[in-house]
Amino acid sequence: MLNFTGQTKRRNVNLGNRSGKSKQDLLINAKIEREKRALARRNEENAIVMQSAIRKHLSNKKTFGILTKDITRTKSLSLAIAYPTAILNIMGSEVLSKVLTGLSNDGDLLLNLRLIRIIPELGYQEYSKEFLISVLSRLSPLNQLQKEFVDAVVVFLETACYDLPKEVLIKVVQLIKAFGADQTQYVASVYGVSMQHARNSNNIRRFLQCLGPQCSPRFLPTDAVSSNLVENLAYILNSTENIDSAAYCHQVLLCVSNMELGSLSGCENFGKLYNREFVDFITSSDSEQLFDKMSVFVKHAPSVESRNNILVSLIAKPGFLMKSHQQALGATTNSTAASKKIYLLVELLNVFLSVASDFEILRNTDVFPLELLRRTTDFLKMICFESMWNESGPWQELPDSFLNTLKKIHLRDSRLHFCSRKKDADYWSISDGEFLNVNITKYIEDYEAFYREKLHSSQSEEDEAENFNLLERKRDIRQEFLSHLELSFSNRPSTRQFRKLGILTKAPFFIPFRQRVEWLYFLISLDRKRLALESNGMGGLFPAWNSGSGSDKQNATISREHLLEDAYNAYNPIGESFKSKLSITFVNEFGPEAGIDGGGITKEFLTSVTGEAFKIDKHKLFRSNNNHEIYPTSNLTSAQSVKFLWFLGKVLGKCLYDHVLINVTFADFFLKKLLNVNNANSSFDDLASLDSELYSNLAKLSEMNAEQLQSLGLRFEVTDEDTLEAVDLMPSCPASFVTKSNVLQYLLAVADYKLNRKLKTGSRAFAGGLYTMIPPHWIEMFNSVELQMLISGGDKDIDLADLRKHTEYGDYSEQHQTVRDFWEILEECTAEERLKFIKFVTSVPRAPLQGFGSLNPLFGIRNAGRETARLPTASTCVNLLKLPDYRNKQLLKTKLLYAINAEARFDLS
Repeated sequence: MLNFTGQTKRRNVNLGNRSGKSKQDLLINAKIEREKRALARRNEENAIVMQSAIRKHLSNKKTFGILTKDITRTKSLSLAIAYPTAILNIMGSEVLSKVLTGLSNDGDLLLNLRLIRIIPELGYQEYSKEFLISVLSRLSPLNQLQKEFVDAVVVFLETACYDLPKEVLIKVVQLIKAFGADQTQYVASVYGVSMQHARNSNNIRRFLQCLGPQCSPRFLPTDAVSSNLVENLAYILNSTENIDSAAYCHQVLLCVSNMELGSLSGCENFGKLYNREFVDFITSSDSEQLFDKMSVFVKHAPSVESRNNILVSLIAKPGFLMKSHQQALGATTNSTAASKKIYLLVELLNVFLSVASDFEILRNTDVFPLELLRRTTDFLKMICFESMWNESGPWQELPDSFLNTLKKIHLRDSRLHFCSRKKDADYWSISDGEFLNVNITKYIEDYEAFYREKLHSSQSEEDEAENFNLLERKRDIRQEFLSHLELSFSNRPSTRQFRKLGILTKAPFFIPFRQRVEWLYFLISLDRKRLALESNGMGGLFPAWNSGSGSDKQNATISREHLLEDAYNAYNPIGESFKSKLSITFVNEFGPEAGIDGGGITKEFLTSVTGEAFKIDKHKLFRSNNNHEIYPTSNLTSAQSVKFLWFLGKVLGKCLYDHVLINVTFADFFLKKLLNVNNANSSFDDLASLDSELYSNLAKLSEMNAEQLQSLGLRFEVTDEDTLEAVDLMPSCPASFVTKSNVLQYLLAVADYKLNRKLKTGSRAFAGGLYTMIPPHWIEMFNSVELQMLISGGDKDIDLADLRKHTEYGDYSEQHQTVRDFWEILEECTAEERLKFIKFVTSVPRAPLQGFGSLNPLFGIRNAGRETARLPTASTCVNLLKLPDYRNKQLLKTKLLYAINAEARFDLS
């Protein structure tokens, strides 16, 4: 650019740091401006409204000041009728008092209606006691205004922001009675005044305390009941003296009968009624509706603890449980009234079974004799099955407590056998032909595939051995499958197969034991196919296709002197491959033993390992109770001991997987831990299978009175048998004494320490190994007694007729003299000798659960020649007895007994 001198200069222009605004910024700014203008308009409008209200108030005040300047009797009546609330709100209580002072109320309807309208206004600001009494005293009670008066009083009580004087509350109650409202349906509004919505809930409480002794709840309607009403009746019962307690108790039960379930869940005072005193009031009336009312009352319990409190109190009433049984099952059982009584009986029985010991159930005839328990069980069994099996009928949608109670009875019966006695061993199985013939193997197969898919997505197989939390996931998978399947029947009736599957998961004892055993073996066969372990499969032709599947035999050399250690080293590291066929060479003091394994050496391996490892004196991994039933020890001295227990759980799983029975009996409480994956805690009654003497002594404590317990000086502590040190059972309250009020808590604490806390490590290790081989859902369909049968067989003897029926002969006929002598000798043997014989020829000391027809191959007897000096020998791998043709019964008996008692093995021939 040229300047005036003709020279060029550079111009510096400061453009700043502003950037151009976007379209979005412009829109936001426009919105903000609109909101500012709208706010300004609202403020201006509000100011106008406020100015108008102030001017109106000042004008009214000036007007009413003139009107109330010289008050006469006539003028008082006119003002009271025309402007009662306006005078109070504008001129104040002093002016209104002057108006009311000159007022004469002779029962004028309009005047009383205007005075009633003042009452709701009295709560918004604090007034003197004298003024409030003055207003209330001017009322002339008229029956025509009962509703208006009650409505005004309710508003007054709920809106009062200050503490109302007691005299005022008493006056209100007196007027309620004077109006006659306490004997009409309007009394429901009085009793139903809301503490929750009141500005000062303390006024409501004090009002109810004045109301309770003066009025009766007998006229309360039962068709318009609210939770506030029930809560207030409960408050009067809990906190007020000199009341008609029986009437209030009766009315509470009537009101509760018309309430929806769950509507009283948050009512604190109602929850306090669930105590022994309330039960005493109710049961003392002994009315015909007692059991119906108590049934509804129990249903409405706000918490499980409240419900149990009331049920325990009822059970403690002499003869109440027996009367409940008579009321529930003594007449027709399909009416609405009967269903209420049945519900109460089931709930009572559910709690009774939770708190009563086995000893009390068997011996305590004063509370609930066994015969009544059997009848109730018959009925529960029938209706529970009907509800799950049939889609229509009188027993659909039963409460969960019905099936839960039946399960508790079944659990007790598995120990005590008061229902499933010898003459009725199949008591729990349903005999319905259609039900038994429904085939659910397709659903079982679908579930197993679903289970494996979900399990595989949860984690890898390598982690399974150490992941205890996975056990909970396994249970969830089953519920997820059932829920998924149930959705498919949302728009159509469910099939018989689905309903039977539901019964299998919820009440498996309805299905015969043999059928469930068949399903277990079906599940195992599916698993074998998954792992390509079936002997008739194609995996052997194409080994590359099955790499890592475990189809090859797992080889090992096992020393007779170090069975457990060698077995652990050989087979624990291979995980699920332990399900494969095993190829074992035994070594004794003379070297390798002879024998070609057709399955027999594997069975010999399993029975030998379990026979040694489960001995309590060798490896000290197990302890036994008085009945020689074993369970993992609590005194695990090393990490290796825990690993051994894990491996032995796998060995037990291998026995179940290969259908190999072993001669070992586990304690009942431990079997229950194995069956109850997610909640493996044992109960007090399970203590009987750990230490029967301790259980008996503790059970006696529950029968002692307060003085007897005090004389014992028992504390909440127990001596640890391993360390011989005292252990506090209640660390939060150390060294507390056992009293009558906490003796049940003491019994449960001792059982919890002995059965759960002490044995947790060993039990979980053993269970973890077992579940590596046998998923929990495979065995959850059995109870502890049945699981023991799966492990060791059920009978203490063998069925000779069944064995003889399924016997094959080689170079012998059934009519041969030696064969006839053989069967006669077995008949003459003791049960113990027959079991030894079965072990001699099959390597297993029990008969197969599905009978000798399930042996593969069948039991055989082969002619071993006429060398009478030889002993009978066996090829356990093929279940074969090699029997010389002795042609002398006595010689045959001597040789046979010698052979089976010598425990000869594979190389004795």
